[in-house]
Amino acid sequence: MESFTMPGGAALLLEGGSLRGLYTAGALDALMEADLYFPAVAGVSAGSLNGVNYVAHQPGRAASINLRYRHDPRYFGPKAALNGGSLFGLRFMLYDLPKEIPFDAGTFYHGGQRMIAVATSVRTGKPAYFEKGRTSFDFLEACRASASLPLVSVPVRLDGEPYLDGGCSCPIPLHWAQQEGFAKIVIITTREKGFRKQLPGQRMIDLYDDFYGDKPLFLAAMLTQEVRYNALMDEIDALEAAGRVFVLRPAQPIGIGRFEGDTEKLLDLYNRGRREMRAALPALRAYLEA
Repeated sequence: MESFTMPGGAALLLEGGSLRGLYTAGALDALMEADLYFPAVAGVSAGSLNGVNYVAHQPGRAASINLRYRHDPRYFGPKAALNGGSLFGLRFMLYDLPKEIPFDAGTFYHGGQRMIAVATSVRTGKPAYFEKGRTSFDFLEACRASASLPLVSVPVRLDGEPYLDGGCSCPIPLHWAQQEGFAKIVIITTREKGFRKQLPGQRMIDLYDDFYGDKPLFLAAMLTQEVRYNALMDEIDALEAAGRVFVLRPAQPIGIGRFEGDTEKLLDLYNRGRREMRAALPALRAYLEA
């Protein structure tokens, strides 16, 4: 294989999607197996959790966590919510699991890659971009906020401000990457090409209002997230067609639920992501070298 040098102005953006993120985990493992490490990684929700293992240079760790612990009450369910304020046991995953599945904190914090976790301010409804090494608090708390799903999570306080899932305001941090001046932008999504979200029904609107009616700016973000998501996908499609971004998407729709419990399906999804990224590597290298 010819030698390849990762350009310094390249950023990797990771969409969320809860357990659909196993597709991303597989894709990132394929990148690590090919020794492709981006200088900057920005993740949203499950994308930030996957990004942690990628920046720590630990292939297989994200898949191991999600497959081995899916039915562990510490990972998901009422016990996880009671202990960590979220239906997914984010405290358990980020702080307790390293005792069982070792985490290379040295590489993560000092390996030279930038990492950004995107969360949504409950006060303003706007995205916040927290960067590893540039926060006054433990950066893993930003990842916990980024992955704290609305309706089923208690907001995470960072510097005294409450935050929830980054996907509420910023499903893919494209505009952040553009403003940072990255010449090469690579995106891993958890939805197939052409996917667009349907507008929420009245029952969901009422539920959002019940939970966040006293947070009008965050409520507005929740009520407009489908429109903004669809507009962003249109923008990404246009940039991709023009050769200005590179996008890896699932070749076929991901047919699992957000809280999928079938570990065979989850394993298959992981393998799909790994297989599809491996197949895309020649085109990815060509984009990065152009």
